[in-house]
Amino acid sequence: MTTPLLPAAQLAEEEDLVAELEQLGLTYLSRRETYRASGVRSPERLLADLVRQSSARVREAVIALLLAHPEYASAIPAALAQLPQAEQTTLRLYYMAAVLLQQEYAERLRPRLAAGWRPLPDLFSDELSLPRRGSPREQLAQLGYTHRQLSGVAINWTGTYENVACHLVRRWEMEYRWNR
Repeated sequence: MTTPLLPAAQLAEEEDLVAELEQLGLTYLSRRETYRASGVRSPERLLADLVRQSSARVREAVIALLLAHPEYASAIPAALAQLPQAEQTTLRLYYMAAVLLQQEYAERLRPRLAAGWRPLPDLFSDELSLPRRGSPREQLAQLGYTHRQLSGVAINWTGTYENVACHLVRRWEMEYRWNR
């Protein structure tokens, strides 16, 4: 399968974002270049810029970023203010996926975050008409259904969310074994 050719500016922005995510400990995304970011943009700008990406793998990294850096939850309102309506909805949906995945993966995330662990607050269940009862898995399934309805894109959103968390956690666990 070949990837579509992206304009140079889009490709450069994607590479910059992935390099910045590496600086924040998210190393599961592959890169085309060896460029190393010298810094990381502000949390609200990083969240907004990730959601704007045409590449799904980079756009979905919002979930991993929130799992790895739950303190970024405080930047969500400012990130939303930078986005048009459709991308605001995407950020809300991905944020809620991170909330539920954090609950589901708590045992595997806590050791990697140590002092940085904090629960992501539920900011959008009411707005997205999501149930607050049931297991995280059941709530993720409902979120996936809601995502499909709001986006009009009939893919397995629940599996997409889960895939991001699996890649992040597996990578962290492998890096832990490599560095022992």
